[in-house]
Amino acid sequence: MSTSASERDPSPTKFSGRLETATAVLTGLATCAILFSIAASQILLGAALLALLLSRRPIYFPARFGLALLAFLAWTILSLAFSRDLWAGFPHLRKFFVYFAVVVAYNAYQEPRQIWRTTQGIALGGVISALYGLAQFVLDYWRLREQGLPFYESYVVHQITGFMSHWMTFSGQLMMVLLLVVSGALFGGLSRRMRLGAWLCAAVVTLALLAAFTRGVWLGAFAGVAYLLARSQRRLLWLLPVALLGLYLLSPPWLQRRSESIFDLGTDTSNQSRVVMFWTGLRMIAAHPWFGVGPEQVGAEFPLYKPGGMPLPRAWYGHLHNNFLQLAAERGIPCLLLWLWMIFEVVYASLSFARSRGGEARTLGHSVIAITIGLMISGLFEFNFGDSEVVMLYLFLVSVPFAWARLGQQALPAPLSPQPLPASRPGPSALPQTP
Repeated sequence: MSTSASERDPSPTKFSGRLETATAVLTGLATCAILFSIAASQILLGAALLALLLSRRPIYFPARFGLALLAFLAWTILSLAFSRDLWAGFPHLRKFFVYFAVVVAYNAYQEPRQIWRTTQGIALGGVISALYGLAQFVLDYWRLREQGLPFYESYVVHQITGFMSHWMTFSGQLMMVLLLVVSGALFGGLSRRMRLGAWLCAAVVTLALLAAFTRGVWLGAFAGVAYLLARSQRRLLWLLPVALLGLYLLSPPWLQRRSESIFDLGTDTSNQSRVVMFWTGLRMIAAHPWFGVGPEQVGAEFPLYKPGGMPLPRAWYGHLHNNFLQLAAERGIPCLLLWLWMIFEVVYASLSFARSRGGEARTLGHSVIAITIGLMISGLFEFNFGDSEVVMLYLFLVSVPFAWARLGQQALPAPLSPQPLPASRPGPSALPQTP
């Protein structure tokens, strides 16, 4: 059962009550705004954090997940301290601000319906972003056709980006929205009309993902949908490869060519460059196993570790385009292990919700697991965990099960129950601990 503000604090002031409401509203707006503008989202996140601090409520943090996250950030700072160029990597610390999304999302909400409305806002924002991206695609298609340029060769160098600055950011966000919507359609206990609307939204987002030409995200989205279908309608799982084959056969030639390029190591320079990045990353890890070459240093150090004799295909070599390689090469193997620990805690907590009887809780639990699977698979081909827009949206979504449990709606395993931050002081308004 949710706990109201008056039950948490026997003598709340009108001002503190308004601050609590403002914190929840600002958190929801910050989360939805990330689909449109990183600047607007971070301003709103800062405002939500300020409102939370001014409300003088005790601030809690998920126990083991929070510990893993803090350890990951601490080792990142250590890797920066041991890097060759401290000042070049120092701007990386600015990205730490997005991790406040966990603190705010975990503490901001007073009622479960506020969390659920925020997830609905994310779905709506994702559909709007997808429609805008599809409009970009149509304009690009007709422009290239009028200019008499070959579509595939011209479009593949600059795909649609939606409201983002890069197609990988756009696609990573849409993948999370797609898996959230599909989870709601399968587990949300929706009415027939709402379920039909959810599938329609999923179709729009899927079309935008296909138009974005981001092959790694395609694989991640497929893996996430496969998980959701396996947990809801396992007997229909065989339809996925059939649907994939049908989609390929019905696709226009340029989309078929993009699909085939996934396996092309002979002429696709993007694939070829990832082979070079793989071996270069392994050499970096072997030379710096504990603290890596340092944040923001992979691009600068890349020529020193590239295997001799390997050609350098045309590509961008600012990072290694792989979450696992990048974190180990940039910050050391221990930092990669701490990151994997954090991911494990996310999945472990979400499993509790996935087993829930409530439609909303099951939707949230399964969606977080599917999104994590999608990011891990697509992260084999792109450093999506270094993308602030993707990370901030992911951090909010993975904080949802912990926030839901904080409100007493679902029990989490004891090691994952909320713990106060060291700076907070328990008082009469302390939130109840979940068992």
